Amino acid sequence: MNACIRSALIFFLLAPAAGFATTWGDKEVDDPIAAGSTCKVHEPVSYGSYIYNWPSKYDQVFWPFTDPDGIWHCEKSGFTALIGDFSHITPPEKDAISRYLQANYHGSAPIDDQLRLLAGIYELRHKDDAFNNHLFRVLARWYQELGQSDRAAAYRRRALLGMQQSLKGQIPEGQRLEYLYLAANYTRFFGDTQASDRYIEELHAAVKHLKDGKLAGFAEYLSQLVKETPRIKPGKILDPGKD
Repeated sequence: MNACIRSALIFFLLAPAAGFATTWGDKEVDDPIAAGSTCKVHEPVSYGSYIYNWPSKYDQVFWPFTDPDGIWHCEKSGFTALIGDFSHITPPEKDAISRYLQANYHGSAPIDDQLRLLAGIYELRHKDDAFNNHLFRVLARWYQELGQSDRAAAYRRRALLGMQQSLKGQIPEGQRLEYLYLAANYTRFFGDTQASDRYIEELHAAVKHLKDGKLAGFAEYLSQLVKETPRIKPGKILDPGKD
């Protein structure tokens, strides 16, 4: 979870929810690939703390990334990215993406094709490890919802390996809390209950010795959420109690 989302989570955990609706507004943005063209997309208008209790929480992936409108897609060029991520594309990246789209985009993009384009395009963009880890978890959640469990598991495996590597080094405290929670979920999902139990203990220790008071709400959220982790079973679906 990036810092902006984590801050929003802490804010909404402390705010009362007013209903369970999410709403969108229309927006036009410049197509990063097709010069002079614009793309019709959507941006969030309203939502509440309830989004942090939807099942995607087990991947620490939240609306709007779980909604089709949370994937921005340009019909003309085929350029596809996570919501809001249409800038900071270097000329070499743009050239590589243009060649990729010429070979892989054929003017029709239902959600399956958008996910394929999303993954392929981000392979050509230079993003940091934290962004890519979040992207893998977004894709995992999408493929689980689409019933493509093998693809979901493959992306969770990539995310887990990245988190395990990051946890060996120095990372921001909030990211460490999130990765310990997710590593506990994912190792149990892949059948390693002993590793999962170790990550749970490490999470409890990290929460107990929390240094940044601004993370108290997030730490409490994960402390409550991790109580469900022992109910995760190896298989096709990450969510506890769901076969």
